[in-house]
Amino acid sequence: MMKHKSVFLALLGGIIYIWTGTLYISVAYTFFKYYDDITVCLITDCYFAILQALGYAFSIVFLKKSKNSLSFWVPIVESLIIFCTGLAAFMSGQPISSVFWGSFMSFFTGAIMCYAITEITLNVKFSNRGKAFGLIYAVGSVGSLLLSLLDGGNALGENFIFVIYGALAVLSSALGLYFYKKNDDSSFKEEEYLDPVKSGFNKNDAVRIFVIFMFFVLSNIGLHFKISGGSEFESVVLSRAFYAVGLIAAGFINDRSRKVGALCAFLALGFGLLSPALQVNTGTSVAVQAIAYVFLGLPAIYRMIIFSDEAEKDHSKFPFVTLGVAAALAGQALGTFMGVWLEKDMMVLVCVMLILYIITGGVFFAFFSALYPNDKKEDMLSEIDRKEIAFEKYVKETGLNVKQAQVLKYLLNGASNGEIAESLFVAESTVKYHVKNILQATSCHNRNELIEDFRNHYLNS
Repeated sequence: MMKHKSVFLALLGGIIYIWTGTLYISVAYTFFKYYDDITVCLITDCYFAILQALGYAFSIVFLKKSKNSLSFWVPIVESLIIFCTGLAAFMSGQPISSVFWGSFMSFFTGAIMCYAITEITLNVKFSNRGKAFGLIYAVGSVGSLLLSLLDGGNALGENFIFVIYGALAVLSSALGLYFYKKNDDSSFKEEEYLDPVKSGFNKNDAVRIFVIFMFFVLSNIGLHFKISGGSEFESVVLSRAFYAVGLIAAGFINDRSRKVGALCAFLALGFGLLSPALQVNTGTSVAVQAIAYVFLGLPAIYRMIIFSDEAEKDHSKFPFVTLGVAAALAGQALGTFMGVWLEKDMMVLVCVMLILYIITGGVFFAFFSALYPNDKKEDMLSEIDRKEIAFEKYVKETGLNVKQAQVLKYLLNGASNGEIAESLFVAESTVKYHVKNILQATSCHNRNELIEDFRNHYLNS
């Protein structure tokens, strides 16, 4: 079961998603006054998606340069910008002005969700992370659905809805401030006795980005919303309920097994090959889109956890935890554009999807073993728990006694002899004696070599 902190953070992220995601829909409503259906689709699902991806990228760079980017005042400022620019876009009355302010809204929506996802990665255990991400987006999807039902289903196009958006923005800020004050020591504080690995951005990371990008190209070709007018835009909101079902299911699947979750995400894309042929009329089209959104929950959670898990293994990669989401948004933009371009020729659409599916599958399975080297029960443990297990094995294999194991923990954490002596309430000479015996037992010549030896032992365990 998820612990209180995990549930709290997931619900907080869900509240943020409710008002930012539904605000996005309200702004989209205004575009139907000025543009045709296809143009609205291209603006909201392509242009705005790219801007959201850029918002994630901006936050990634900001986080990489300064850990202060996780200061709580960052999302407060971002919330204010999102609300004000969304309101300006909704009330503008001019098409160019509406798109202009909507652009800022989309960019900072990506930035604030990057903050929320990074905090989840930092504070939620490996074995609960899939469920936490699923809960965030499920709460957001269902919340958007409930808001849309107000005022006979017309609420998202009415001015009063912004009072609700403002209240939710204030609520999320207040809850976030409460969490920040209660857990101000949680972010980027190393409590383990293993220095962060610094392997850098590698080939496997590039493969992850490519696979996620292609997953969402495929998800959106032929599966983008066939909006034929503002009154039918409610189908977009109603489909969010089905999306929530897929998200929750995907969260549980991934927390049981990352391998199975990845395979399910890939196989779910196969529905996209069938959906164009099934959309023969308005009724079947809505049904197919609803089912597609259940399946879309699987790759949606996959994109969330794939870099989060990697960042837990290598803390130097924490700034990159949302690369998967940014890649998915870019894929969504391209997939939607291709879907709009090809939807009039269904045969070509299916052929393009089939070719891309085969290419994506080839890359996915070629690197599957490298991305998921094992699927043991230990993988469901938190990173700290796995390091503890590795430490205990290391102590046993090297034959260290209890006192030496205590000293070893401090050595691996970079403590000096004086600091170790003070912590264990022993003489410094006693610590030197233990250090000498530890180095001899592990066949290491100095502390740096000892740390490297344990790191290699941990990574290969």
